[in-house]
Amino acid sequence: MIRLRGVTKSLDGRQILRGIDLHVSAGERVALVGPNGSGKTTLLRAMMGLLRVGGEIRMDGKDPWADHAAAQVQVAWVPQRAPVLPLPVAEMVRAWAQMRGLPGARLAECAADFGLDLAALGKLRFTALSGGMQQKLLAATALAAECPVLLFDEPTANLDPHAREIFFDRLAARKPAPTVVLSSHRVEEVTHLVDRVVVLNEGLVRFDGRLDTFLADPVLTSEAGLISDVVPLWRSR
Repeated sequence: MIRLRGVTKSLDGRQILRGIDLHVSAGERVALVGPNGSGKTTLLRAMMGLLRVGGEIRMDGKDPWADHAAAQVQVAWVPQRAPVLPLPVAEMVRAWAQMRGLPGARLAECAADFGLDLAALGKLRFTALSGGMQQKLLAATALAAECPVLLFDEPTANLDPHAREIFFDRLAARKPAPTVVLSSHRVEEVTHLVDRVVVLNEGLVRFDGRLDTFLADPVLTSEAGLISDVVPLWRSR
């Protein structure tokens, strides 16, 4: 489903990614963890086809940079920071639904789960929404889509505890199970959502293995820089 071979990226003379090899099978859920500046966001943006990198990336057999339009149909994502889009919410929603072949009612239903009334928000510009509302709308568009691959970069960073529970409940209910790559600093997200952990540090894969192996190694967990929320977010069913 997802295959990376020798992925590199330099910026201003600094190597951000230094030869990343990674394979994620269909339906697998993988956490990307590591300290700030380790390359997690850069790697996810490359997988989305938003950055040109060295090496090879294939998303369901497609090159996300060279075949961007075709790859985008297969992948939905929630970025760490909402993009600056000075468009009315109604136009954005219409464009997202058209690109995904998604019924507007399904997107409106998913948004309503997060407490958003798309009809009431339609004339407002996306940039006029609060940070939390922007993140809820982005989460709703990703979760409502039937894309086989979901990429999440700190997706619940701006969400309140209730919205986080909704996010993970919606994700758990997706059938068939999508392939998920999640960048996170929250130990609850990692512990309850994934079975495999990849630790990035200084642009290199320092660990790639089972969740239980990762949690049992205090050096790895310390290097990953995870934090613990006071309120549990999600529980396996």
